[in-house]
This record gives sequence, C-alpha cells and structure tokens, in this order.
Amino acid sequence: MVGALRARGFDVLWDGDLSIIHPLSIPAWMETAVRDRTVLVIVSDDYLKALLSNDFVERRGVRYEAGLVRHKIYHHGGAHGCAVLPVVPPGIDANALPSVLQQLVIHRFDPGSRNGEEELVRSLGALEIGGGVVRAEPEGVYQTRMMLAGLEACPQSSAQAYQLACALVEQGEGDLELARAFDSVVGVAKAHGDVGLVSRLSDVCLKTLSSTLPLKGEGALKAKVLVSGQSWHLLREHRFSQAASVAEEGAQIAKKYRDLDTAARGQRAHARVLLHMAMEALPYDREFYLRNCEHLLILATTLFRSISGPTSEEVGVCASLQAERQLLRYEMTRERSELGAAFERAQAAEALLTPGTEPYQWLTVLQARLCLAARKYNEGKEFVTDVITTADFPEVVARSLQVRADLMLATRDRAEAVHDLLLAEEQFRSLGCEYAAATCWWTIARIDSTKLVSFRLTPADVLRLEDLAPDPRDRRLAVLEHEHRAARRLGRRATPDWACLVDRVQHE
Repeated sequence: MVGALRARGFDVLWDGDLSIIHPLSIPAWMETAVRDRTVLVIVSDDYLKALLSNDFVERRGVRYEAGLVRHKIYHHGGAHGCAVLPVVPPGIDANALPSVLQQLVIHRFDPGSRNGEEELVRSLGALEIGGGVVRAEPEGVYQTRMMLAGLEACPQSSAQAYQLACALVEQGEGDLELARAFDSVVGVAKAHGDVGLVSRLSDVCLKTLSSTLPLKGEGALKAKVLVSGQSWHLLREHRFSQAASVAEEGAQIAKKYRDLDTAARGQRAHARVLLHMAMEALPYDREFYLRNCEHLLILATTLFRSISGPTSEEVGVCASLQAERQLLRYEMTRERSELGAAFERAQAAEALLTPGTEPYQWLTVLQARLCLAARKYNEGKEFVTDVITTADFPEVVARSLQVRADLMLATRDRAEAVHDLLLAEEQFRSLGCEYAAATCWWTIARIDSTKLVSFRLTPADVLRLEDLAPDPRDRRLAVLEHEHRAARRLGRRATPDWACLVDRVQHE
C-alpha cells in the first residue's frame, strides 16, 4: 500500500521510514504523525486486540498508536470527513471491527490484485479537497527520501553512498528531511574523510533548522549537527577555539533535551579539541588543557557507561583518548610511568573496540606512536603498515603514512620517509585537511627542500621560518612565494627576506 500511494504522489509516513528519519522519540513521532496526518489503519489482528482492550501488552507500540487513533476519532463527529480510514486486508472480517471503527467508512485493499486502490485514492483525494490533512508529497521531498533510502542501503565507504551524500548536500538547503537524516549522511562523509562535505552538510542543516520550527522530539537535532558535524570539521581545519565552543554548545543543547548520547559525544569532542590544543600550546598552558581534557573524558565515559554499559565501543573510544593524553604527558615530562600508563590505556581500549572499524584503526595508529616513544620502531612500523594496507578510511591512512615516516626518520631511512610524507601530503590535501598536509610538506622541506622546490633551505632558513610563522601553512606559502619570485628574476638568486615573505602571505 505504501508503494501504491507514493506512486500516486501522496506523502506517506510509516514505520518503515524509522531507519531513515531516526526520530529522537518514537512516542513523539507517533503523536505528531497521528495529529497532523490522515491515518490509514491497516486492520490486523494486533490492532483489533489493541483497540478492544487496554490490557493488551504484547506490542506496546501498537497499543500506544491505537490510543492516539481512538483520540483522533473521538474528536471528530460523524463517519464522513474523518481523517482516519480503516483499511481491511484479505482474511479479516470487517464485521469483527470494534465499534470505534465500524462508525467510519471502511475500505478494502488486496496487495496481490490491488483491488480497492482506486476507491482508497478517491477517498484520500476527497479529504484533501475537503480540507483534510493529506497532502501530495512535493517532488523534492520524495526525491530526498528515495536518495536517503538508497544511501542507507549502501555501505558507508562505498562510492555510491558518497555520490548520494554529495547530491543530497548539493540540493538540500531548506530540506528538513536531510536534517533529520544527518547522522546517516555525515557518517558517509566522514568515512570518506571529506572535510569540505562535512562542512557544507553542517551549514545546510543548521540553516534549515534555524529557519523551521522543529517538531516535538527534534529539538536535539541542532546538537547532533554541532557535535558530529561542525566541531569535527573545525578541528580538522585547525580552528580549535571555535571547535571547542561548538562542541560545548552542542553538549549543552543535548542535555537540555535529555539526549544523553549526544551530550556524551559533545563532551568527548570537546576533550579531543583540548587534547590538540595541548599538543601545540606552550609548556605552561599544556597542563591546563590536559586537566580539562581529563575531566571531560571522565564525564563522557560515565555517561556512555550509563547508556550502553561499561564494555561499549564508545567507552573504548574514550579510553583511546585517555591513552593519547597519557602519551602527551610523557612527551612533556619524560617520565616512564606516563608512557606505561598510556600503553595500559591503549590495551584497555583495544579490548573494547571492534577490529576493522575506524576507531580501532585510529587506535592502531596511536599504538604505533607509542612504539615510537618507546623506541620499538619495527613494531610501530608493523602497526601502521597494517592500516595502510587495508586502505579503508582515507584520513586514517594518511595519518598512518605520516607516523610511519616518523618511525623511518628515527631509523635514518630518509628516502622512504620522504616517499611516505609525499603520499600523506597529497592525501591530506585531497581530503581538505590543509593543516595536516602543510605539516607533512614542512617535514619534507626540513629534510630536503629540493624534493619540493628548486632551491635548498638552509638550517638557518628553517629556524627563521619556524620562528616567524608557527603555522606550517604560512611557511609553505612563504617558500612557494620565494620560488615564484626567483623564477621571474634573471641572474643570481636573491637572498630571501623571510620576514617580508611571511608577512605578505599572512595578509593576502
């Protein structure tokens, strides 16, 4: 019946859509649908029992729906014009219907022969003309739902899912269906590591949500977009302050609407940003960021344990971040106890995460970094080589190449390190991770700048540029600007004025 009515242009909502729209509250979703739409009651044995008895508990969802339908009928007088249409399939005796349905116009429908379809369509059309709430589905909404259904049916890492995600974002401004399905679409964008796509999707959904009044149960949609979308891409764009602020805002909104899972994710996202801030902060600021990071991770872990138990994947991701925090503390203090604690945390995370998943592969990269700190270089190379070989998640692979290069530099294998860094730089740049790409580029420049430009940077040049430009993106642009200027000159190459070049690229 759903297929038949949708083919006639009707906007049909049914339980089969739950996997696409992901309502935050099933009862609220039922209430809104029954209140605002025409209800087709497909009379099954369950519905008969639910309508006849308040004690039927085998399927509570059916009983709850039936109560809402009864309420809708009672607030309408007469048999005609009521936005509740009983539909009796073959094998059900219409005379067995309870009195609450007997008073209405009853339809029959045979899914095999499609008998009864025309009469049902006419009744729905009459309700529409008479001021009923059945509406022909706008073409854009129907197309969005079909594309979302196709995206849900594909593996997130597939090319088809990625193409559908791109198309949905391209045409999705003002489309509330896309905002409701944000989790599914952003999952595909992240699986492909496309920072730009996550950014565009987040912007489109936030604009849509700000211009429409959310239905009951949809108030926390904004929190999901802020936490899983905007904070995620701001972190990769190296906009730490904004990423932290957005993650915190998302967690607060989620708490307001009692969405504990999103609140925990927001706290964890905030902790991840603080960890990155600590990595680049001055020594006296690092301890502040690390303390706040630890506090948020404890809060997130506690929430996740209360939601899904102490052995859930989400708890494993928190443990992985705790291991990374311990590694940074070791790099600050050089105390072996900190490194030992980091290994223990990583082992605890490994026991909770599922092999082959993206969190597990990120943990494998962390284990390689721990091996680098412990000078277990060959073991570390094995970890990241396994990730690179699988090539499932582009961002993880790029980071694995970068870490493997660090391991090779530790063993003085400079040629292989440069090769990996060139691959990592290219991949990061294709994903939109410009800061990570520039970091790889600068590491190569320090080793042998002739792999990138036509002149060799001296140790003095390297130190001067690092002093003038903390951001490797600015250093890269300054070097390329000098290359461009030198190519236009004839004769001897001029000594670079790095202060002037850095100032130029920073203010263009």
